[in-house]
Amino acid sequence: MKKIKSILLIEDDEITNFLNQTVIEETGIAEQIFVALNGLEGLAYLQNLQCPEDFPALILLDINMPVLDGFSFLEEYKKLPMAKQAVTKIVVLSTSSNDSDLNQMRSLGITTSLVKPLNERDFKKVVADL
Repeated sequence: MKKIKSILLIEDDEITNFLNQTVIEETGIAEQIFVALNGLEGLAYLQNLQCPEDFPALILLDINMPVLDGFSFLEEYKKLPMAKQAVTKIVVLSTSSNDSDLNQMRSLGITTSLVKPLNERDFKKVVADL
């Protein structure tokens, strides 16, 4: 399985973060994992990067978060100048199967969603598709 440089995990629940990080670390696929507790922290992290090559290969994004939710994060992410040049896949991690959430996600360009917490099989499949 190929290795990726980094993953940005944007999730407000610390227990879910722990579980997701454990799955990612056990696969040995990612060299680095960065965690943001909401969309605003995730945007701040990305805005501080120096060039598009520094962007994570994968962003795992929760939808329902305080401060800045996943949908608002996606709208703001598209406005980042370097995001247009970066090769980053965004995958939504959610417990929601609400049709309106799924439709809104698709309208924002997200085609992949996984049920959280992350499991090794689904994670490896996402990475294989990068």
